[in-house]
Parts: sequence; C-alpha cells; structure tokens
Amino acid sequence: MADARRIGFPAAPPGRALFAAIATHVVRRRDVGSSVPRSDLLAEAAGAPASTRSRAASDELPHTMRVRAVFIVLLCGLLAGTLLNADALMAGAEQKPFGPERDFWLQVWRPFVWTSDRLYLNRPRRALAHALGHGTRAPVHVFELPPPSLDRMAPETAPLDVSDVVVPPPGDAAPEPLDVPAAIAPSPPPRRLRAPTVDEPLKLWVGGDSMSGVFGTSLARLASDTGLITPETDTRVSSGLTRPDFFDWPGHLHEVATHLQPDVIVVMFGANDAQGLVTPEGKVFQFYTDGWRAEYRRRVAGTMDLLKAPGRLVVWVGQPIMESDGFNDRIVQMNAIYREEAEKRAWVLFADTWPVLADVNGAYSAYLPDGDGNKQLMRAGDGIHLSRAGGDRMAAAVLALIAAETELAKAP
Repeated sequence: MADARRIGFPAAPPGRALFAAIATHVVRRRDVGSSVPRSDLLAEAAGAPASTRSRAASDELPHTMRVRAVFIVLLCGLLAGTLLNADALMAGAEQKPFGPERDFWLQVWRPFVWTSDRLYLNRPRRALAHALGHGTRAPVHVFELPPPSLDRMAPETAPLDVSDVVVPPPGDAAPEPLDVPAAIAPSPPPRRLRAPTVDEPLKLWVGGDSMSGVFGTSLARLASDTGLITPETDTRVSSGLTRPDFFDWPGHLHEVATHLQPDVIVVMFGANDAQGLVTPEGKVFQFYTDGWRAEYRRRVAGTMDLLKAPGRLVVWVGQPIMESDGFNDRIVQMNAIYREEAEKRAWVLFADTWPVLADVNGAYSAYLPDGDGNKQLMRAGDGIHLSRAGGDRMAAAVLALIAAETELAKAP
C-alpha cells in the first residue's frame, strides 16, 4: 500500500484490503489444507506483525470451553465426595424426624450408598472410624430392651410363708377380730437406700438428654459436697427415648447398671422426644397419637425395669416448665407418663421439677428469687435449658428427695 501511494496510485480502501486478505487465506487453506485462526486473519488484515498474530492465535481458547471444563471438574469432585461420604449422608438422613423429608433424603442417598459399597469407596472412612473407636457398634433402629436379669426379677419383699396358717374347716365360726388400739400410728415407709459412710459412700450416676447437662453437674457438685456420695455424670445432647438410631439408651443404661452398679440412678429424658417413633414391627407413629403413647409408655416402663436392682433407687426427673406454650403442652403429656409409670414401681421416684422452676403463679419466668429473695436468671436464652443458677435450684430439690431416702448429712 505504501508503494502504491509512492508511485501515484490510490491506496486500496480498508474494506478491500480485508477482503483481499480473506480471499488469500481461503485459497491458501484450499491449497495446503491448513486451518487459519480467525485472529490471525484479522491481525494480518490490520497489518500486524506475524509474531503478534501467532500469539493471539495461541491465547484464543473459547470461553465456553473453559467454563465447561471448570463445571466438569467441580461436578466430578462433588460426585467423588458424595460417594466417599455416602454412609455419613445416609446416617444424617436416618436421624431426621420421621416424615416426608426423611423419606425423600433416604431415597436420594440410597443409590450413592449402594454404589460406594460396591466400589469399596466407603472402606477408608470406615477403617478410620474403627481406628478412632467410632462406629464400631452396629446402628440400632429399634428400641430393644435387654433381657431381664435375675437381680431385676427378684421380688421387692420376701414371699409370704403360709405353712403355719391354719384354715378353719367349713361351718366353723369365724375367729374374733383382734383388739388393736386405735391410737397406733402407721409406721413410716422404709427408706430405699442404705446409710452411706465416708468409707462406703453412695454411688450416684446422673445422665440423659441435654437438659441433664447443667443440672447433672450441679447435682454432682452438691452431692460430692456431702462427702457421702461419689457422683458421675453422662449427658448425651439431642438424645432421648424416641430415636435409638441416634443413641442407644437401653444398651447404654444396661452397661451403666451392670458395670458401674450405682446405688442411685438419676435420669432425665423428654426434651427431644416429642417427635415420631417407629415400633419394633416397623410402624411409624407421630407424636402423641394412640400408637405413639402406647410405644413410648412401653419404652419408659421398660427403662425403669431395666434399672431395677436390690438396694437401688431410680430417680426419674420430669421436665420443667418451658417458655413456649406449645412445647409445654408436649412436656405435660410426657411428664404424665413418667409419673404414672413411676408410681407403679417401688424402686422408682418421680421428681416433679415443674413447680421448682415456675413462679408463684405457676407460670414460666426466666428470673426467680433465690434463698435471699434476690432475682436470679434461671434459664438459658432459648427458654428451654438451664442457667447455672437454674441447675443448682433443680439439683438442690432432687438431692433433698434422695436425702429423704437415706441418712444423709455432711460428713465431718
């Protein structure tokens, strides 16, 4: 173009130059069979050097291809992570409350579990869990009570000896009634616990759901201060009697009762139990339907029977008043089951904590007066759990019930 201007010919218009470059490359492609990038074509038409044209061609990777590659990598990583953690995802779905959402996620994760198992992708996680001491026990999906032991089957009192009873023959006159003075007062019921000493203190175990956490540590401290009780606490957050697939309380309490052999067992359940449950026959019942009440009562009664042993006192602590009226309704219904089943068993004592943490009108209050009349915060911000002052208040009431069953005073 510069030569054309120098000899007096008019310069070719830019459009014609571009057209000429395109035509030249089309001919070259047909002749040599090569593919010329569009960036080189435009760069050459604009008069760019050959080095610039080749660099532009090498840098040009379609944007859609890069996005597609990133998407494929992310998708493969997500799939691999899902397969490696399929067991944990399935376990999380199984722990959801019974209902449509739980059923949906079980259906979603079941194929991943099957694939992970067939490809042995779940073996590393299981081996690690086994090495760390987790997941060694098979999951429990049904509330199974251990078989009764001979100690639990022992009668509370000696059987009546009828060998010396004389039965009058028919037709004989009935014996005269005994002359018993009316002023004789009935004797107090016998205490259910032995008298502890410094050398032989009472063994106390307290555990249950998250409501037993602060309360349990308060009770352990107050009991230990007597010098006559050695306490142990065992709180399992988010647990209860409705979901043995989350935590197997029957199996755990069986170990506590047989291996630790405490004199006093204090349990507290219910905060997480207002949800559906499944029966041993596989039937699912939602909270406080007829089927739910029957199955939950069976579990409460079976747990009380499981903890029975000669000379042992079981204290079943009822749930306190809650801030939510709806939650209170559910707590009242469960507390009624605890009380009714405890009254049927001489070794079980129901501790009613409702009035302990209610105000003078029987209503919920986060603040209650202490022994000196000063208002103290008794509850946590969620309106359910206890503050330290609330735990101390409840623990003092329960310890008083235990003390009434034995000769308990501070050791010298």
